[in-house]
Parts: sequence; C-alpha cells; structure tokens
Amino acid sequence: MISNIFFRFWRVLSMPFLAVTLLICYFTLPDMVAIQHTESGRPNSFMDKQNFFYTIAVIFVVFNFLMNLLKNQVQKVDFGKLNPKSNWANHKEQLNETLTVWFDAFIAIVNTFMVFVLIGINRINRNEEQRLDINYNWVLLAGAILLMILLFYLPLKLLYTNPQKQD
Repeated sequence: MISNIFFRFWRVLSMPFLAVTLLICYFTLPDMVAIQHTESGRPNSFMDKQNFFYTIAVIFVVFNFLMNLLKNQVQKVDFGKLNPKSNWANHKEQLNETLTVWFDAFIAIVNTFMVFVLIGINRINRNEEQRLDINYNWVLLAGAILLMILLFYLPLKLLYTNPQKQD
C-alpha cells in the first residue's frame, strides 16, 4: 500500500518535472544542439533546437500515454482464465495492485532518467564550445541498472512469491 502511494506520487510528480526541465532546456540551449560527440569530446552531430524540443516532447507524451494505456489494459485482463492454477491469478485485487505499482514505478523511473539526460544535454551545450568535458556514463549505467532491476522484479515476484492472505 505504501509503495503504491509512493510510486504513484513519484510518477505524477515526474511528469511536470520533466515538462519544466524540457522548457528550461529549450530556453537555455543554443540554436544548434550538439547531440553526438567524438572520443575527444568535440561535437560531430547537431540538431536544431526546435526539432530537439519537439522530438523530446513527442517521446515524452507518447511514452507516458502508451504506458498508461498499457497499464489500464493489463488491469482488465482476467488472468484467472489464462492460468487458473496460478495463486496470483486467483487474487485479482492483489495482482492488479502489484501491476499498478510496477507500471507506476517504471513510468516514474523512465521520466526521472529522461530528466537527468536532459540536464546532461543542457550542461554539455551550455558553453560556447559545446564540448563534452564531464563523463556522463554513470547516468547511463545507473539508469540501465535501475531499469534492469525493475524489469526483472515483476516476473520474479510473480514466479517466486505468493499473494498475502487477506483476513
């Protein structure tokens, strides 16, 4: 129950935070945004600021819309008919709560990761040379590890645990 409230709050809070970060980046980025760099840190690929803004905005809106749509559709599935021997399928309320928490956590983590990526792109493009001076590999690595943990959490929980007994 607590995790459900926490991840729902984080998901809801991450959406406007991502939108505000995107708007701040739009106003502070130069007209040509460096999106790729050579090994020495020099930019070798640029994108127009407006195209960058609209591309990220579309990715943000489409991702959140599709994930919320998928969450709603998965909650409508009757897993008891798909696998009648499953303990989780026979406890529909607990399964739906677990799926809701998982989807909310996934959306919140991806939105938060996108915020950090936008902040990194903004910092890289802030100076006039648009040089990649700071190593941002830790952001990618931390995001990948967090997403891998989250992706494996749900199947492992459903396979190796049973729903709690209700009084």
